[in-house]
Order: sequence, then structure tokens, then C-alpha cells
Amino acid sequence: MSAPLDSGVRRGAEVRCPGCTRFIPSDVACPHCLCGAIAPERYGAARALLKSGVDRFALAARTAALEPAQVEVLTARYASQWGTALRLIEDARRIEARLLQRGFVRAMEDTWAALLPMDDDFLAARLAPFSPLPDSLEYLANKAPDTDLRRLAALAWVHEGTASNEARYTVRSLLHEDGRVAVEAMLALTRWHTVFSLRLNPEERERIRVLALGVLDVPEVGSRAAVAWARVTGQEPTEAVKAALHRGLYGIDADVRFECALCLEDEVEVAQALDSPDERTVTFVRRTLSGWGSRRLFDRLKKDGDARFVKEVLRDLPSPPPEGALEALLTVSVRRPGALADQLLPFAKQRPFHEWKHEDQQRWARWARAVLRDLPAETALDFFAWTATPTEGVEPSEEETEAMWCFLEETVHALERATAKDRSACFKDFQFVRFLHHAGVDEQRRLNDWARDPDSAEALLEALLVFPSRREQAGFGGSDSGHSARLLMAVWEGPAQHLLVAPLSRMVRQWGPYSGREVLLDAVWQRFQSHPSERGALLTAFAPWRDALWEKQRNAEPDALVCFQTWWRVDPEGLYPQAQHLLADAPLDVLSRRLRALWDAAEEAVGTRPRTASLSVSKGAWALLNAVESGDPRFLSELEHFESRLPSFEQRVHATPSPPEESNIHRDFLDDTHDALRMMRERRDRLQADAEHERQRELERRVAESRRRDQERQAEDARRAAEALQAAQALEREQHAIRARVEALRLLTDVLPQVPSHPLDREVLFPGTPLPRLLDYARLLKAMQGGADVLQLFQALGLTPATWATQANAWGQAMVGRMELGLRFAELLGARWE
Repeated sequence: MSAPLDSGVRRGAEVRCPGCTRFIPSDVACPHCLCGAIAPERYGAARALLKSGVDRFALAARTAALEPAQVEVLTARYASQWGTALRLIEDARRIEARLLQRGFVRAMEDTWAALLPMDDDFLAARLAPFSPLPDSLEYLANKAPDTDLRRLAALAWVHEGTASNEARYTVRSLLHEDGRVAVEAMLALTRWHTVFSLRLNPEERERIRVLALGVLDVPEVGSRAAVAWARVTGQEPTEAVKAALHRGLYGIDADVRFECALCLEDEVEVAQALDSPDERTVTFVRRTLSGWGSRRLFDRLKKDGDARFVKEVLRDLPSPPPEGALEALLTVSVRRPGALADQLLPFAKQRPFHEWKHEDQQRWARWARAVLRDLPAETALDFFAWTATPTEGVEPSEEETEAMWCFLEETVHALERATAKDRSACFKDFQFVRFLHHAGVDEQRRLNDWARDPDSAEALLEALLVFPSRREQAGFGGSDSGHSARLLMAVWEGPAQHLLVAPLSRMVRQWGPYSGREVLLDAVWQRFQSHPSERGALLTAFAPWRDALWEKQRNAEPDALVCFQTWWRVDPEGLYPQAQHLLADAPLDVLSRRLRALWDAAEEAVGTRPRTASLSVSKGAWALLNAVESGDPRFLSELEHFESRLPSFEQRVHATPSPPEESNIHRDFLDDTHDALRMMRERRDRLQADAEHERQRELERRVAESRRRDQERQAEDARRAAEALQAAQALEREQHAIRARVEALRLLTDVLPQVPSHPLDREVLFPGTPLPRLLDYARLLKAMQGGADVLQLFQALGLTPATWATQANAWGQAMVGRMELGLRFAELLGARWE
């Protein structure tokens, strides 16, 4: 039979009551459950009877009544099951050594004492698979056959700080238990290596706070409880909590001192853990002191720092960094291979470069001079981009600019040392925009060299082409927009331009439609104008911009012939497009000169591109046909010139093989040219026939015109003779009239009667009339009798037939009234007048 100790019956002088499993004095009835006294040797049998349904009040008597053999069997069975449980209890004892409180093993013994005995199969199933369990807390927490053992293992695992999330969840659930387990869960969850990675909910925080206050005065766990209170509340410690923290800080337990020093932010005490053999503790201390800005830590870093030390310090280093931090970091960086650039770059980017103090900027510049050229090119470029990133509305100071130039110069060296693959990766990086923006003359020379490297040319040319659009994205929109054009032309300048043509053409085609290309297009156009020898290479390299450059050419030079002479040799599309532009809407007065230029160009181009040249000649032939059809005789001589040149040109077209560039032209178009020539000849023949017909008609017209002019001349002569006769007759009549008028005047003025004068002759009888006196009247009648021209007489006196009748009637009446007048009148008429 197993010894009583094997069944967990004795504990010192006390024995376990079979009825309630509590420890009581031996040989007495149980004061708790009133079970009778039972010998310890029969404890297993008594437990078996109790489990079988025996009342505890009759348990002592029934146990005493058992046969010895029965007692032996029941006791052995209990001892066997207790031995199985004891192995779990031993595992719990090993785990308890890693916990802060004691009593968990006894509680487990009491639990199993209350459960046993049980069905063997049930026990085997509950503890299966059962074998000696490993010491691994992870295994025990996840796979231990007993729930209490798994919980204890989870508590110990969380205390170590390496527990899984499942173990942490288990311990967090224990917060809501009662007694020792809840306190242990509180202490485990608030250890420094656990609490900072947990996200406790408000309910859990409140539970921890209450548990901590409840055990604050317990010497064994009071200081740790104060630590738990401080960490979950985040409040200023109360006097009781502060007192507990100081007790722990000055205690003998190094772990408690460390925890209390963290809560009290005692830099001296925490810094002592920098020499801890536990790497996890050292890492935590470094990060903690870094967050505090500890000068002790930075001095230690400057003296003994390595890459891991730097990484740990940087994780919690505040921004801006405390005094001494940057100097220590850069000092360590210079000593280490690779300059710890991967750690320093994120740290540097936490603040814009211009926000660093002048002294720190100078430290960065000295660091760049020391290590930047030896770093990978991409890393160096990232550092330079950090220093060159502009801040809106902030102008860089002179000192900041000088520091930035240090980074730029060293970045150039890093790019120079890099492989072509790494250099290409840098060219494709967006940060390279900042490099291009600040590139000066020296950097432009390096760009010129890199552009001629076949392994990195395309990447660099791509960066140059997209630079105008990316510079705005990088914050350089208000700066010199012509800088991108100068960079592109600086790369183009110099020897070996042929190495740039193919990659540049591919990149221009790929990045053709993008914003900001106008400034590059203007630069290419200016280069095209100023360097005639480079025009072919420029048009080939910038072939996708060919139409835009052509528009600039047409705007700059309105003369189509000048444009043709400038472009046809260098146009990557060949002669034909230029022939089209040359002949489009060409006035007839300039067409001859343009056709002569086209014939000359075709003669020159037929040696390299026979089909293109023949197509262009065909285009010119049809234009010449249209001109000949217009009937302008000037183009007949141009037709003869064309006929004289075509045979030799045709022979060269047939003799010259077509190059691959003409693969899209499937015939030589000579048939089209001959069709046009045939129609021109037919038109010329028609024109010549029409001209001959017109000549004959003109000759006939001239003969008829000559006859008509002769007839007109004869008629004119007759007309002129008749007019001369009429003029002579008119002159004679006029002379006769003059003589008659003179004679009339003489008769009326100079002729006097050859009789003695009488006073009646000059007596004015009719004043104001043409014949106021008798002498006047008699002289008129005498002249009329003498055959003088009556009308001339009347005209000389101002008479008309009517007034004459009036005058004559008046004188007749006067003579009737005065006899003497009649007698004198008769005397005057009868006298001779001279």
C-alpha cells in the first residue's frame, strides 16, 4: 500500500479530512464537515466510499467496517490516481518558482484532492496524452492537460515577456478572478516588457487599479502594485503609491528597483541597466533613455555605439533631438561601415533640413563630406533630396545652401562610383528632380558623360524630359523655368551626339504628351536654328516633336522655298512631305522656282531613297501639269526642262535599290509621272495647235483691220475735205457778212446828202430810238434803196423788222403832221449821197 504522503494526506501534523479535504488535527472529527475521525491509512478508501455515495456522517463507520483487502484495493487505486495528479502538481511547483506569489501549488493540491478518486478512464482521457511534460512555458501554456496548469504557465510566460497573444489573453481574463490569481495576473500584465505592448481596455485598467490599491501595503508585492497603478492610470502618483515606489527603488530586488525607477524616471538607476546581460533589457533601457533625452545615454552611444545601439536609440528619440544626440549619432555613423545610413535617413526626414539649427546643419554637412560619397547612390540621393526639399514660403539661408551644396557634390561622387544599374535606378527616382534642379555647371558635365553611357542613357534622358512637369510636383514651380531646357541642351552639347539619338527618340516618343514640354521644344528649336550641322540628328532624336518644330519653322520663315531648302535633307520623314508643303497652294509666279528646287533635291535624294525621290517627282509633275493646264506659256519651257531631266532620273531610280526605310512605299511611281508627262505633252500639243489657229486668226484679223483702217482713212480724208470746203464757205460767208456790216456802218455813219444842210435834218423827233432824226431815217432808206444788206443795217442800228415797222410808221405819221418834214424827206431822198 502506498504511503500516506503519496496520497497528499499529511501536511505537517495535520491530516486531510476525507469528507471536505481540509487539513485538520489527526484522530479527531472534522470541525468543518463533521465527518468522523478516520485513520490516514484509510483516507483513500474513505474517499472512494464518499464518491460512491456514502454519507459523510456515516463515512467513518463504513470505512472501519471494510475488509482489509477492500481497504487495500481502494487505497491503492487512490494512491495511483494521486500519483498521476502529483506529476501535474510537480510541474506546477516548477512554474510557481517563476511567479511572484506562492500558494498556487497548494491550491492545486486541494483541487485534485477534492476531485479524486474518479473513473480511471475519465482520468486517463482528461490527462491524455500524458508523459513527462517539458519545461517550456509555451508548451505548458498551450498543451498542458490541466486547465490550472495552463493558466499558471501562461502567467509565468507573461512574466517573462515573451508570451503569445493567446497567453496574454488568458492572463487578461484572470484579472476578473478573485484572490491570488487576479493579483498575479495584474503584476504580470504590468511588467515593463509587457504593459507597453498591450492595449488594455478601460475596464481592465480600472480592475488593475483596484487590485493594485488592494495590495499596496503587502510587503512582497506592494512596490510592484504601485508600478501597476502608475502604468495603467498615467496619473501623478498619490502619496501612498509614491511611497511604495520609493520603497521599491531603495530595496534589494534589482528587478523591482528597475521597475520603480522607470515609473519615477530615475535616469541614474535606469542607466545602470545598460550593462545588463539581458539584451532585451538593454534594448528597452536604450529606447527609454532615448525618449527621455538622456545625456548619459548619448555619451555612452558616442563612446561605445554600434549599429544596434543607434537603431534602438532612434526608435524613441524625440523630435527635435535633444542636445548631444545628433553629434553622438553622426560620430558613430562615421565609424561604422555603411555609415548606418538606413537608420539615419528616416531619422533625418523627421524634420525638414531648414528647421535644424545652424550648428546641426554644419554637423550634417561635415558628415556628408566624410561618408556620403561612399554610400549607395540611391541612399546618397535620398539624403541630398532631404536637404534640397523646399519649404513653401521659406527662403533657405546662406548657411543652409552651403550645407546643401556639400550634399550635392558628394551625391555626384556617389553616382559616379555607382554601377550603371544603380545609377539608372537613381535617375528614375522622383528625388532625382531635386538633383536636376540644383545641378550647376560641374553637375551638367557629369550628366553629359552619363547620357553617353548606353546602360544609363535612357533613364537619364527620361528624367530630363519629365523634369519640367515633375519640378512643379517637387515644389519648384516658381523657379527658373528655363533651367530644364539648359540641362537638356547641356547633355546634348559635345561630341558623340549620335549616341543620344536612338535613346532620346524612344524617350521622347514615350513621354511625348506631357505638361511642360514647351520649354524643351523651344530649346530644341533654338538649337535647330543656331546649329545647321545638327539639324538631322535633332529631328531624328526629337522625331515625335517634328510637327511642332515644323510649325515653328513655318511661323519663322513664310517663304516655302526657304523652308524646303532648310528641311528636306534633314527631315526624318523624307523628301515627300517637304515636297507636299513646297507645292501646296503655290502661286504660278513662284512655281517654276519651286519646281526647279524640287528637281534638284530629287536628283540628290535618289541615290539613297529612290522611291521617295520618285514619289516627290511625281508630285511635282502633277503640279506642273496643273500649271500647264492653266495655259500659262511660261510653263512650257519648264516642261521642256523637266523632259530633259526625267530620263536620267528614271534610270537612277531603276538602278538604286530601295532601303528598309522605304518599306512602306511599294512602287516607284514612275508610271504616275509618265501619265502626268503624257497629259502635259497632250496639253502642249493642244496649246500649240490652238496657238497656230490663233495665229492664223490673228493674221486674218490684221488683214481685215488693215482694210478697215484704209477705208476709215479714205472716209476720213473725204470728211476732212468736206469740212475744209465747208470751212472755206463759212469763211467766205463770214467775210461777206463782215463786208456787209462794214458797208452798212459806213452807209449809216459816213454817207451824207449832197444838199445844203437843214435844221430839220438834226432835229431829234424820237429820242431814245434808233432813228431819232430825220437825217438818220433818210440815210437808212437811202442805203436800203442802194441795195445794202437790210439785215446788216438793222443789226447796226439795233432794229428788228417789228421795231422797224414801228419806226417807219412813226416817221410816216410825223411827216403827215408836218409838211416840212415830208418835203425835206423827199429832198433828201432825191439828193445824191456820198
